[in-house]
Amino acid sequence: MKFLGVIASALILMSCTPEATPGQTLGEVDGVPLYKMTVERLPDLPKPRGGQHTMLLGEELTVLGGITDGFVLEPTIGYLKDGAWHQVPMKYPHYYGFTTLLPDGSVMLGGGCSENFGIGQSWGVEIYNPSTHTTKAVGIMDRKRAGASASVLSDGRVIISGNWYAEDAIEIYEPGEGFSFVKEPAVQRAYPHILPISPDNALIFSSEGTRGELMLESVDQLEGEPLTEPLLKEWNILPYMVNPTSADDLRTGEYAYLLPASRQEDGQAGIIRLTDGRFSLLETEHPLPASLPDGEPLVWMHSLQVDRASRSAWMYALSGKGRFAAAKIGYDPIFEGGKATLEMFLADKPGGGSFFNNTPRLLEGGRIVLAGGVLSGIRNDSNFEATAEVWLFHTTAPMKDASLWWWILSIAGLAAALAAVWAFQRKRRNEKEVEDPAKIERNDLLTRITELVEGKQLFLVKDLKISDIARELGTNATYISACINGQMGVSFPEFISRYRVEYAQKLMQEHPEMSSIEVWEASGFNNEKTFFRRFRSQTGMTPAEWKKSTLSV
Repeated sequence: MKFLGVIASALILMSCTPEATPGQTLGEVDGVPLYKMTVERLPDLPKPRGGQHTMLLGEELTVLGGITDGFVLEPTIGYLKDGAWHQVPMKYPHYYGFTTLLPDGSVMLGGGCSENFGIGQSWGVEIYNPSTHTTKAVGIMDRKRAGASASVLSDGRVIISGNWYAEDAIEIYEPGEGFSFVKEPAVQRAYPHILPISPDNALIFSSEGTRGELMLESVDQLEGEPLTEPLLKEWNILPYMVNPTSADDLRTGEYAYLLPASRQEDGQAGIIRLTDGRFSLLETEHPLPASLPDGEPLVWMHSLQVDRASRSAWMYALSGKGRFAAAKIGYDPIFEGGKATLEMFLADKPGGGSFFNNTPRLLEGGRIVLAGGVLSGIRNDSNFEATAEVWLFHTTAPMKDASLWWWILSIAGLAAALAAVWAFQRKRRNEKEVEDPAKIERNDLLTRITELVEGKQLFLVKDLKISDIARELGTNATYISACINGQMGVSFPEFISRYRVEYAQKLMQEHPEMSSIEVWEASGFNNEKTFFRRFRSQTGMTPAEWKKSTLSV
């Protein structure tokens, strides 16, 4: 009954008054347009909570772990459904722990403080299934950790690194096989960014050491020797701190990311690009403002979230008086050699709320949620008092005449609702539905991709990149990635891997005398380890098992 949701949305829109519409112009700050955000109060959390991970899982706003009043660990998960919060217990508390979204939509949570007051580290890891609202323990890590981060590779393996007041190391979780040590890092880190740059490799870096000391240009690789990045000596990439942002939050395309940063020299906020393992500074039309028009200073938070649908990224700041601000960075022009655009949004701080020890969560349509938080620096100078308040901030594109546009949008919303009803009824009457032109366009791009990959056997090219396909087709790598993911339900590496595995099967069947090394090298794989893992993932058997079962038939 999708059309009922459209009707409801239209009626809600028409029931609002023009005065409630966000987007009112407030002038500009340092050349950047400044607009008003409006604020909506959502149902309070069941109990005060701060330092939790806030995620949108399906349609449910979800808070995981954290602490409550008294600096006490909070071992529960809360989710907002049908206008009310519900809670489920976790296996272990995960304050200062990590969370990462897995390919099946579940969430892995691991490590964190072992005691109240943010003391110690812990071993335990569990997976939360939002469809059943249950958790399952999956073992313990190679070492106790707090202040760690995690990231998922395309084959489902999870990289884990980082620690707080304890020794760091890089380790891997492999589904069904558990956790294993990989190697010692070049430097000891806390709250690192772990960003995949290929199917089997990722960069690991942070500006924070395990005891809070400043880290600079050292970068570890999962596969390969450590690197030194000069740009990171000039620009300090802001660490995750208590509430990690996932690699997917930062991703603009296949192995392309944006990261929040501050300049070492003067603290100026900026954005670093990471594309195919290369760092550069994102050029913007204007610098990120350091203060509001009245001179009130802005402190930029350690968070950036990308909205790939609108090709924009969002960063958040607090003013000296506790007001909440957001910057929308339109990065689309950079692909044509231009500079990213900037817009600023400002809202008065909701009464009694707190943004300390809290990370905003970006929703569709430029909406931003802040749930809970610790009141340190607002009512006192400690972590012993939290809030249960939940606030939803609304932003829109700027409008010259809010009242006129409100009526236009209201009428358009109602028209859309009526059109949806008509389309639904028409679909019920006709057995064959006319295909959406946009879908035909996407299918056409997929056809071009597959014809190119199969016709030129590009899957046999080692280190084939999505940018290589985009260059051949004269389009953007982001479009290629979105097309493959949307139409095939797999990532680009998985898409290419399917061809390589099928080619390897053909070689083994037609040339049984070929050795395993000869097969994987001829099939486009970089190494035997990747070949073995991809083959087993796709066929359910090792190459030797598959070859034996096939030749014995």
